[in-house]
Parts: sequence; C-alpha cells; structure tokens
Amino acid sequence: MRFLVYIAIIASAFGFSRLEVSDDIVAALKAGKASELVKYFDEKVALKIINQEDVLSKSQAEANLKHFFSKYTVKTFTSSHVSSMNKQSQYITGTLETSGGKFRVSILIRFNLVSQFRIEPDNE
Repeated sequence: MRFLVYIAIIASAFGFSRLEVSDDIVAALKAGKASELVKYFDEKVALKIINQEDVLSKSQAEANLKHFFSKYTVKTFTSSHVSSMNKQSQYITGTLETSGGKFRVSILIRFNLVSQFRIEPDNE
C-alpha cells in the first residue's frame, strides 16, 4: 500500500513540475527577461525572432532575446493555448504585446526544456 502512495506522490510531482515550468516561462515572457527564459532552454534551441531563424546555443539564444527585448519593451503576454501533446511535450502559444507592436509566440517544451521558441509578427 505504501508503494502505491509513493508512486502517486511521485507521479503528481512530475505533473506539477511540468506545469510550473510553463508558468515560469510565461512569467519570464511577461517580464521580458531573457536571462529567466533561457534557464528553461535546452543546450541547443531552434529560435526564430521575426525573420531570423537558426539553431542556437543557450548563450546565443539569450543574446538574441536580450536584443529583442531591448528593442521591443514588453507590455504584456497573453497565453492563448497550452497543450500537452504527450507525456513529454508541451506547446504554448500566445500574443506578446510590445512597444513596437504585437507578436505571436510559440514555444515547444520537451522533457521540461524549451527546444523551440518562435516570436513572429502578429498578422491580424
């Protein structure tokens, strides 16, 4: 019986940690803090910012995001969709409102690490 209780506790802890990671990523986006965002990046991340797209290291991604956030001051980020594709992957989409306009943000999280991060102009 104790074994089943331990399994239930561990399983719920993993579920909560996945939610906390996405919550922390959204909070970092709302604050426009590149250094907080890259804490959750994989060693290599597919990054697209406006029209520049590449696979970058964490430090390169941080530099690019810092440049973006210095040019476009964040007003707010609204998450429009958060979904779990399977037990290891999660997808977040939303709208980033900045001093320079609106952007569509897409984030792919695998094994609690961001593997793809996209900031594209919002063409409404």
